[in-house]
Amino acid sequence: MHSISINRAFALLTLTLLAASSCVEELHDAVNTPVSAVPGAVMTKVINTPEDSEEGALLLCLTEEASDAYASGDMSLAAQFAEGIQVKSLKPVFTIAPGKEKVARRHNLHRWFKIEFEGMDNSIAAARLTTFSDVCQVQYNKTVVPACDLSFTPYIPSRTEFADGALPFNDPMLKDQWHYINDGKNSGSNTAVAGADIAVKDAWKLTGGDPRVIVAVLDSPVKYDHPDLAANMWKNEKEIPGNGEDDDKNGYIDDYYGWNCERENGDINWEGARASGHGTHVAGVVAAVNGNGIGVSGIAGGTGNNDGVRIMSCQIFENGYSTNLDASANGFVYAAQNGASIAQCSFGLINGNYTSDAEYAGLYGAEYAGVQFFLDKENNNSDILDGNIIIAAAGNERATISSYPAALEEVVSVTALGPDYLPAVGYTNYGPGCNIAAPGGDFYAGDVTSVENNRSRVLSTFINTAKDDNVGTGHDYVYMQGTSMACPHVSGVAALGLSYAYKVGKKFSREEYISMLLTSVNHIEDVNANFKDGYKGKFYIEGGKYNYVDLGAYRGGKMGTGGIDAWKLLMNVEGTPSISVKVLGEDEKAKRYDLTEYFGGGATDLTYIGVECDAATRQALGLSDDAASLEIKYGKLSIKPTKVGSGKITVKALAGYDEDGVADGNTQIGGMEISRTISIVSRGVAAGNGGWL
Repeated sequence: MHSISINRAFALLTLTLLAASSCVEELHDAVNTPVSAVPGAVMTKVINTPEDSEEGALLLCLTEEASDAYASGDMSLAAQFAEGIQVKSLKPVFTIAPGKEKVARRHNLHRWFKIEFEGMDNSIAAARLTTFSDVCQVQYNKTVVPACDLSFTPYIPSRTEFADGALPFNDPMLKDQWHYINDGKNSGSNTAVAGADIAVKDAWKLTGGDPRVIVAVLDSPVKYDHPDLAANMWKNEKEIPGNGEDDDKNGYIDDYYGWNCERENGDINWEGARASGHGTHVAGVVAAVNGNGIGVSGIAGGTGNNDGVRIMSCQIFENGYSTNLDASANGFVYAAQNGASIAQCSFGLINGNYTSDAEYAGLYGAEYAGVQFFLDKENNNSDILDGNIIIAAAGNERATISSYPAALEEVVSVTALGPDYLPAVGYTNYGPGCNIAAPGGDFYAGDVTSVENNRSRVLSTFINTAKDDNVGTGHDYVYMQGTSMACPHVSGVAALGLSYAYKVGKKFSREEYISMLLTSVNHIEDVNANFKDGYKGKFYIEGGKYNYVDLGAYRGGKMGTGGIDAWKLLMNVEGTPSISVKVLGEDEKAKRYDLTEYFGGGATDLTYIGVECDAATRQALGLSDDAASLEIKYGKLSIKPTKVGSGKITVKALAGYDEDGVADGNTQIGGMEISRTISIVSRGVAAGNGGWL
């Protein structure tokens, strides 16, 4: 990567300076000249506004000729800039790994540069830079923020207990991770709903992860030596850490533990005074190590046999509180070039400065280029997908639109739910651009006067040196909330689904897999009947007081397709249809469900003759041994689950009739017995086809 100091800029001034001398001479005068008075300024080249942007720096998109000249060692354009602006440095925004040049040029990565300067207002510098014919666009380096307020509460040991053998792993805090397994009592909220989780308990019976799946966490640094993360951290084994050499020739020096996109080095650093711990918390949700007898569990953290997915730390936040577009853009590029198939993005631009994908692409071209580079199928990093996936937080402004980059059509945007399976109305964005919901925590769920309510946030790993403005902590595990916390639940489930695809030998296009992901859901409005009442029976603080919130604004799919369900995704991966059924009380009668759609569109004339179920499924669903709890009755499935859970049944049917017209299987002339495995998902309310494709 070339860079030029102010002194070198003047030293490298060449004859090409003369071609723009008239422009340079006009610009060389007063630093504080109003923009309108800058001769030759072409303000249409300035593609966004200076608010919430880095001071003393701008991003430039140069012509092909100028960028190629720079790459060849020609610093003449930098020298020209130095005549009109007090240049500190000029350098490419992106590092392009060997072999990636073609795809990088396809997305114009080679044309984006960052210029740093001093003694001049950003808008004046922007105006002056527009006068150069080699400058196609000038972009203010906008602020990017985490989708979380960064407040946290240290782990609160609860009195919640599960029966022996009820939890699949021996991690002692798993019982408090209601967002994975919610029994209606373990969240600290008196409005919690049993089953208001991601249904991962039964999914873990099928897979816990796969190290071939790499999830890039674009965030503040992941504490790679955390005892509950270390075994699942991605490492660049071809690199020798700390020797100052690019050992693997990938364009990055000392990137053994990942890459610091702000400092542009391999120093993944969480020791700063304003370190937030945000990235470490997010990483733990995705893949904290399971079954190691300590701390928490991770969605795709394995089964205790070194089989969890791998977390790649792409540090884009230095202090945890904000960063700029060039850092986030670089996070996507590093991840794409180093093996990640999922980009986990709990950050976004401050909401409100854009209303469409086209506007975002036009206003924030550098980040958009990084996004498109990651998504380019030529950069595919998976053996079972034909492209990479970006999953991003919808944002925390209570805005009626998703933030960007989450709102992009190609990106999965995640909204947040509380332990009551209602929108986290105190913060979550909703509406256009939002695709799917997941637990993000909600302090204001239920009785907000109780300290126990802190447990209604999401529990995960943390950096024990972290501090905010007022509070220090010596804890490795804390509660946080935000769409930042909802997002890694979807990333973790997506990674778990890819792990299962490896196990069962399935391959998908990226579009197919995202479709399965977005339809592997429970319908929010059905799981909690209170959502239909038009109000939220809890409060959030606004203007120093508690307020009721009208839930009507969040209904009608504005939270996305529904709440993510890990079990349903694994069923979609293996090709097993899921049917959602209602949990019933002991005094309620079994309900009947039409099976036709689960046998395919041509199955209207099938005759259903029986159903089989193993002991594990009976236990998971709370089915009794009584035949009436699970049977074929009047041509439909009759079932009485008494517990929230998931499992598989096998339904037998007769294609055609017996010779005597009786579907008893005794005479097979004209009839053929067939069977189909069907997934059963029991929740509070039956809902549609459970996301079956």
